[in-house]
Amino acid sequence: MATKSPRCRVAVVGCGWWAQGWHLPHLAANSPHVVIAAIVDPSPLPVSTLSSSPLLSLVELSQRYNCAVYNSVEEMLADDELAPTLDGAIVATSHASHFQVGMALLREGVHRRRMAEAVEKEQGGTDSIVAAGTKKRLRPRHNILHRPLHILMEKPMTCNVDEALDMCKMSMKYPEGAFVINHTANYRPQTFVAKRIISSGQLGKVRHITATMNGGLMWLFDDKKNESWVSKTPWRSREEESTSGADDNKTPMNGNGYAWGQLAHILAWIYAVLGADDVAVPTKVFCTMTHAPSTGADISLAAVVTCSDGITFSVSGTALLPGSQYADPPVGKRINVEIFGKKGCLLYGGDDNIPTSGKLELRRSAPGHKADGQSEFPCSQGEASNELNDGFYFEDGDQDGKGPGSMRVFLDACKSSAAKYENSMALLDKERDECTATLVDGHDTTLFANDSLIGVRTVQIIDAMYSSSISGNAVDIK
Repeated sequence: MATKSPRCRVAVVGCGWWAQGWHLPHLAANSPHVVIAAIVDPSPLPVSTLSSSPLLSLVELSQRYNCAVYNSVEEMLADDELAPTLDGAIVATSHASHFQVGMALLREGVHRRRMAEAVEKEQGGTDSIVAAGTKKRLRPRHNILHRPLHILMEKPMTCNVDEALDMCKMSMKYPEGAFVINHTANYRPQTFVAKRIISSGQLGKVRHITATMNGGLMWLFDDKKNESWVSKTPWRSREEESTSGADDNKTPMNGNGYAWGQLAHILAWIYAVLGADDVAVPTKVFCTMTHAPSTGADISLAAVVTCSDGITFSVSGTALLPGSQYADPPVGKRINVEIFGKKGCLLYGGDDNIPTSGKLELRRSAPGHKADGQSEFPCSQGEASNELNDGFYFEDGDQDGKGPGSMRVFLDACKSSAAKYENSMALLDKERDECTATLVDGHDTTLFANDSLIGVRTVQIIDAMYSSSISGNAVDIK
């Protein structure tokens, strides 16, 4: 039977500056294989202090992308005609609402699986059936046939440690769906090369990490109009407040500013390349901060992170770099990460706007040999030299094209699941018509990306940074 290639259907939750300038155009660029099925925003007229021109209304967006409009994710998921057809959703709402929206989507995925389990149980169980004189094995429980729901979550995953832990646990309970956090640097080819070097043991046991990220962002963090970036109260628009539940967590944050807005990127990158869940598990943080004169948002910080495996870890950053990445000409962020192990070190740094300003560098420890401490550039060697352009590539904010690597991984999961589901349903229909039993490959254990633990580590460290800065003492990780 010929394999069909159906189009996947994606919803965008939150239609602000980033969704209108990046997510929606990227999705449209992936047509016809990707369909924008719905847009969700509590405000019919989205606004942004960061946009140089007025944002489109929901009516205008609906007309441009030929899609349905909803006021909340709950309203969208209650639509019995649209909700079951969704393959994925992008969460681009305010940071404080990530948990509410993300959990609603995860619960929808689990609900789909449970409904499919109930149907299969009613039709004969999961062990075996006898039909047309032949006994055939049905799919195991974890491969119950249903349309998975994948998620692309904007960073940070949440601004609350308990919420991050709960969402991580929930996502782990639903492995059928990808849970991608939009840390675009984590999906650069250089990042995968760095991860392979560490996982293959070329650095030996990791012992020390240093990281800095400096950007020209005073225009963002010292302007009171940018409330969601500087307010210590978990920020939502008036429309979001009117549609949130009564149990909504409005506990004031310990702080807001450069740490949540920028250091989340570099912390996520570090944990992405470290790979293993038990490496550099943070236990304690000491941090000092300085703050913007008008807003009180943090604009500079220096922190030391204590880890359970003895790794020493320092991270710092500032918004005080002159210029802006959105100016003409743009000024890129200055980023540097150094990871030291028993057998060598991995260095990656440069200007985020100038690829020639740096490259991934490996230095091996070989005392008494000529190679001791000499630079190697793994992205320029062997097969890698034919696969990617060497240079410094970190965040991917290109508005053109089909989206960053994080978007592509998310859409690949959506398209893969849509194809498997549609083809499996067609096979089921055919076999029902022929009165034969269904035979499904029990070894189909596709693993989709799950960034939730990276999200948790990022939230844990940043939350502790603020607590430490307030108390003046080192604080334990929650």
